[in-house]
Amino acid sequence: MSSEQSLSPSDFDMEQDEYELDSRQREVLGAMFEDTDVTYSFQGLRRKLGFHQEMLSRTLDRLEDQELVQRTRDGYRLSPRSHATQFGYDAVTQTFETKVVTAYLPAEVDFTIMLGKTRGRWFKEFRWLGYSMGRDGLSLNWITDDGRIQLRARVHHQTLVISALYANRSEHERATKAAFDLFDFVSRESGEILEPTPTTVLN
Repeated sequence: MSSEQSLSPSDFDMEQDEYELDSRQREVLGAMFEDTDVTYSFQGLRRKLGFHQEMLSRTLDRLEDQELVQRTRDGYRLSPRSHATQFGYDAVTQTFETKVVTAYLPAEVDFTIMLGKTRGRWFKEFRWLGYSMGRDGLSLNWITDDGRIQLRARVHHQTLVISALYANRSEHERATKAAFDLFDFVSRESGEILEPTPTTVLN
């Protein structure tokens, strides 16, 4: 992830051709391409990328003008046009992803209620990052304020899987504990009493 970057007037004055992107635009797109269906909150993207708030706002405005990013009521998502590889996206990848908890949900659990109860909510040191909901089910995402750990809760075919994503092995214990905390949070806020199954994974 990039560190906090200083601003200069030249950062905001560069004119981009339709298919020409600067490094910050490629970095934003790369971060969003980690999960192409997610609608990201502005502050979640800022934490994920480590950008200055004004710089991220300007960068998103440019991408929106180029019809590569769409602004929605809940945040920002990739536009249908952002599927080509010729833009040279700079992917922002997490080195490690660990599936920490797996649980089977009662058939009566309503995904839309779970989304409504948890969307935008913070818990402990984790801030809201974004969500997606479609044919592949529901995905809820949180991130630490320092951007070092990301948690993802996916619900598909009545199965809840909570994963931790982190850039350094030294974060494994912290990330794993946080994933169990997220399991408790989702269970409590959705009004369901959930239990991890024997398929719970710790690796």
